[in-house]
Amino acid sequence: MADYSKLIEELVSLNSYEKIGKMNYRKTGTQLRHGQYLYLTKYGLDQHTLKTMNEPPALREQGQIVSAFHEQYGASGLTEQDFISSDADIEIEQLLRYIEFPHHSHEFVECAYVLRGNCIHCIDESEVVQQEGSFIIVPVPVRHKLTAIDDAVCLTIKIRLSLFMKMSIPHLPAMIYPLSFTCGEDPAIESMLCFLYEQQQNELPYRKELMESTVTSLITYILQRYRDTMQPLYSISIRDRQMLEIVNYMYNNYRTVTLQNLAEKFHYNSSYLSRMFQEQAGRSFSATLKDFKLRKAAELLKEKSWKLDQICDEIGYKDTRQFIRSFKELFGVTPDKFRKLEQQQNQYQK
Repeated sequence: MADYSKLIEELVSLNSYEKIGKMNYRKTGTQLRHGQYLYLTKYGLDQHTLKTMNEPPALREQGQIVSAFHEQYGASGLTEQDFISSDADIEIEQLLRYIEFPHHSHEFVECAYVLRGNCIHCIDESEVVQQEGSFIIVPVPVRHKLTAIDDAVCLTIKIRLSLFMKMSIPHLPAMIYPLSFTCGEDPAIESMLCFLYEQQQNELPYRKELMESTVTSLITYILQRYRDTMQPLYSISIRDRQMLEIVNYMYNNYRTVTLQNLAEKFHYNSSYLSRMFQEQAGRSFSATLKDFKLRKAAELLKEKSWKLDQICDEIGYKDTRQFIRSFKELFGVTPDKFRKLEQQQNQYQK
C-alpha cells in the first residue's frame, strides 16, 4: 500500500482561503460567509483584508454576487457543466474549512468521506453529525449542506450522473435518499481516496479510467464491509423501520401503488399515512412516488429504445408533456437529451 502521509499532511494544512476564514472565526465566532468567499475568489486574496471586505461597497457587491449565484443555481442546482471539468467524469476535492456553503442540490452524484474530525451534514433543515470514518452518498435531487467542524478533513467526490448510473456496483440500494456508512478507521478507504486525489492533482495519464474504476471499487468495498452500518438520511431522517418498509414497498410497486392501498396494506388511515410521509420522509407521498417513477424512466431510457409514450405507459405517467417537464426538473436535461448523452458515453467507452 502506497505511503500517502505527505499528501495527508497537505490536506490537514489550511489553504489561504481557509486561513482567512479561521481568522474571521476567531474574531467573530462565525464562518466566512459564502458571499465573502465568492468575492475573494473574484478579486484575489492580495487585494482584501477582513476589514475591507466588510466595508459598505464590498458588502453591496457581495450581496449582488450571492443573488446572481442563487438566481443561476438556486432552482436547478449546481450543474455538471459549471462544477465538473469538461474533460472529467469524476472529480475529487477537499471541503473548505471555516467557510460557509449554503444549502444546494446538484445535477451530479456526490460522495463525501470524513478523513479527520467531524462534519455537520444538513439534509434540508435536519442536522446529522458525520463522524470521522463516515462515508455519504448524496443523490441528485437532494438539498443539503456539508460543513467541516474546525480543522476537520473531508474529501468530496463529484460523479456525473450518466456515469454513476453505468457503474457496475453490486447491491447498491436505490438512491432514493442520501446514504451514510460508518466505516471507522480503514486504511484501504484512505488509500483509495488518496490515490484518487493524487491522480487528479498530478494530472497523470489514464487518470480518467483509473479514477472511474477506483470509485467503483471504493463504493463496492464499502458496501461489502460496512453495509450493516448503512443509514438513510432524508430530511429529519427515516429512522422508523415501518416507514422504511413502506418506502421500499412503494419502490417495488411504484407503477400501481396508491396512498389508499398502501395505507390498507400497512393498516393505517390514509390521512395519517400522508402525515407520516411529510414528517418522516420530509416530502409527500406523491413527491416520493414521482421520484421513483422518474428514476425508473431514466433506467428505461438507458436500456431500451422505446418511444416516450411507451416509457410513460410503463411507469404509469399519463401526460407525456408533464413527464418531460418533471424529468428535466430532476435530472437537469430532457429525456431525449439524457438518452443522447447515454449513447455518446457508450460510443466513447467502445
